[in-house]
Amino acid sequence: MTPRSRPEGRTRAEQREATRLALMEAGAAAFAAKGHDGVNLAKDVLDPVGISVGSFYHQFDNKTDLLLAIIDLATAVAEARFSGSLPEEGAGMSPDDVSRLWEAYLNMVDVREDIVTIQLRETHSPHPEIADAIQRLADVRRHGLAARYRRIARPEVTVDAEAMSDMVEALAVGALTTYLRTPAAERPQRKSELTRRLTTMTLGGIRGFIDDGSS
Repeated sequence: MTPRSRPEGRTRAEQREATRLALMEAGAAAFAAKGHDGVNLAKDVLDPVGISVGSFYHQFDNKTDLLLAIIDLATAVAEARFSGSLPEEGAGMSPDDVSRLWEAYLNMVDVREDIVTIQLRETHSPHPEIADAIQRLADVRRHGLAARYRRIARPEVTVDAEAMSDMVEALAVGALTTYLRTPAAERPQRKSELTRRLTTMTLGGIRGFIDDGSS
């Protein structure tokens, strides 16, 4: 059954929401594969899920509006994640904490590869509204990390939480790009390697990779 027909017992509002979700899922797959400018609305989004042009325009103004809705939903999910349980004040950050942070970044690819691909692909979009939406999503992660860094900092330590979060986000972009390019069968091993190396870099900088024989 295609989204054009309304299953028995489903209200109009429920069907409308189901149609919207189907469009967003199809859109996420299409934008991840072809980018905003490469997507043909009818061929790449509507035909695969059997939704008419009229039904689409009841939900969205155009394909840009669809992409913005997808990015905005990802931003809302990120905000909810970062507003969840906070670490204990003054607890500091152990190597295990850093490792879990990086693993969580890489897990985003395993959970929603299409969304991560869209984020990386559209970061430098020539369309200001798309680039701004991507920037808002990145800012949610950065500000969420900075808030955590400020909270866990011990009283006797001065922490530039914003600078730390900026560097983590910059490293994350490279790590996510590398992980996305890794064949699916090789990802478990690659995730372990990347997590270990990113943890080393976070805690020790370049010196963490140098063996000067003093240890």
